[in-house]
Amino acid sequence: MANKVSENITIPKPLLKKEGIVVLHLGEYEKIKEDLEMLQSKNLAKEIKKARREKKTVSLEELLGENHL
Repeated sequence: MANKVSENITIPKPLLKKEGIVVLHLGEYEKIKEDLEMLQSKNLAKEIKKARREKKTVSLEELLGENHL
């Protein structure tokens, strides 16, 4: 006889009122978790800060190339 999987979950009311709940597919949770860990990286933060200081201006013509005009 196979084990029956419950389709319902029970969440304590105080938890709902105080903090709230988010339900995600496990794959989506892992992706968000990896993104947050990456964003918290000190090296990445330095690279982003450097890139923001070194803004480069490109004309529309350069961006599209002469063949698109």
